[in-house]
Amino acid sequence: MGRCTVGEGKSMKLESLIPASWFYMDESGKNKFNWFLYEFACYLFEHIESCKGEALAKWKAQRSEVQVAEFCAYFSKRMRQSVLDRLAGRTEETEADEAFVSDYCHTNTHGENGAIIDIACGAWEELIDCCIACPNRCISERFRRCEFFDRMGRGGCCS
Repeated sequence: MGRCTVGEGKSMKLESLIPASWFYMDESGKNKFNWFLYEFACYLFEHIESCKGEALAKWKAQRSEVQVAEFCAYFSKRMRQSVLDRLAGRTEETEADEAFVSDYCHTNTHGENGAIIDIACGAWEELIDCCIACPNRCISERFRRCEFFDRMGRGGCCS
């Protein structure tokens, strides 16, 4: 089953901050790959929000939770081509480029960009660890329709 959080009891908060509808334009976009990207955005949000490091203290202080959620959705969508390149064998690894951050947050320092990339890598690894045991096969069945988008529209992925 799809999930939106790393921790207990936080999915309702994330569902309201990162709408699943940001990850598809029409019915054909309600596929498992877009659900995977949605999940990554949620993991990234949780990791950023729980980060206590100094490198992101100023960055987080300058942004509302909604702005952080919007950034996480953007960053996740920017990962799309990197993931597809890896799956097609064009690259050996899935890459998260600093440009994914700097293109969105133009005033960031190099240190802030690096801290965000580090956090994104941690969120990515945690998501992939969960994917290994998940029966939904969002990557191998990436073009198949994902019912979770419709469930979210009815009030939650468990609806």
